[in-house]
Amino acid sequence: MNLMNLKLMVVSGYILSVAAWAVAAGATSGARLIVFTALALLPAGALLTLWTHASQTMSEAIQAARR
Repeated sequence: MNLMNLKLMVVSGYILSVAAWAVAAGATSGARLIVFTALALLPAGALLTLWTHASQTMSEAIQAARR
C-alpha cells in the first residue's frame, strides 16, 4: 500500500471519528459540526506534513541500483 494512501485513510478516519464524536456530544447544527471538523483538520494537517517516508536502507539502495 502506498504511504500517501495510508496517510489519507488515517486522516479521513480521524476526521470522521471527530465528526461522529461531535454528533454524539450534541452538536446538531451545521455550524457546530463545521467547527468540530475544522478543529479536527489541524492535527490531521500536521500529521500529513510531518509523516514522512522512511529513509532507504543500504540494501534497498543496492537492490534499486541493480534493477
